[in-house]
Amino acid sequence: MLTSLQDNSTKGWIVTAFSLSVGLAFLMLWPDAGHAQTASSTVFLDTTFRTPAPPNDAFPQNAEHVFYGTLFMLIAGLIMTFVAVFDSVRLKTMVPIGIVLGAAVCVFPESIDNYLAGCFWSVSHDPDKLLYFLMGREYDYYVAVMWWTFGTILGYIFYIALQRNVTTGGLWIAFGLSGVADIIMEELLLRYGGIYTYFGHQPLVILGYFPWWWLFVNVSAIYLSIAITYRFREWLSGWRSVFILALMPLCYIGGFTFAGLPTIYVIQGDFSPLVTQLAGILSCILALVQTGGIIYFILGRNPLAFGERERLTTLKI
Repeated sequence: MLTSLQDNSTKGWIVTAFSLSVGLAFLMLWPDAGHAQTASSTVFLDTTFRTPAPPNDAFPQNAEHVFYGTLFMLIAGLIMTFVAVFDSVRLKTMVPIGIVLGAAVCVFPESIDNYLAGCFWSVSHDPDKLLYFLMGREYDYYVAVMWWTFGTILGYIFYIALQRNVTTGGLWIAFGLSGVADIIMEELLLRYGGIYTYFGHQPLVILGYFPWWWLFVNVSAIYLSIAITYRFREWLSGWRSVFILALMPLCYIGGFTFAGLPTIYVIQGDFSPLVTQLAGILSCILALVQTGGIIYFILGRNPLAFGERERLTTLKI
């Protein structure tokens, strides 16, 4: 048995190293890799602080696009909410509903991430539509729907996999599916225009609009709270599910900062295209390491034993 696990671990390391090497070579040879700085918007450095300035009114809001984009995301979020409510009734637990509500609270740390990591949401400058201010930047109410939907869909995909006790390889597939869902949603919204944009020195802009380092860091940060919620699901059931509302935003801001920090530095600086791309790749690697740590330390699995299933029982307090 031990020999089998060691063999699986060795194979896992080989596959991981090969995948990272191929990905690195691909990104270095990608013809547009050196132009990440202007992939979404032209970079203007603030004359005082020498950091990339947000586009502000140079990126005007398209009210019609905001309405239909928000409606699309709301429908997608409600569909996933229906799945969560169904699971709550079927499993007789409030945890799935807690995850959906906890994703809504992630609005607050998400605005901090957006501020540091170069994501700008268009504003109407209408006081009746203002959600809140953060360091002088306005956030309209619609961003709450957008961020809630992202958190609900990306997080609950992982919880569904955990509920069904899929193999560790299946958990990594869930990570990949969440990433693909993130790419699809973001590319569609970014290409639609007038809703939000990425600015600054963004690395890994593969398809023209969405910086892919975001999907690795975003999904990994969300998975941290989902894994803890699943690990303690019996204790968090009933009235205690209210603690999920604090658990999700706190885990998200911590996980995002850990993996995203190298890229945040280059986004807010003025480095060469090579350094910019390498920082993005480093954030992706840190996100994968973080996800492996989540699988190992919280879920009690070998993250590279892809055929392994859950061994730990739920912790009761």
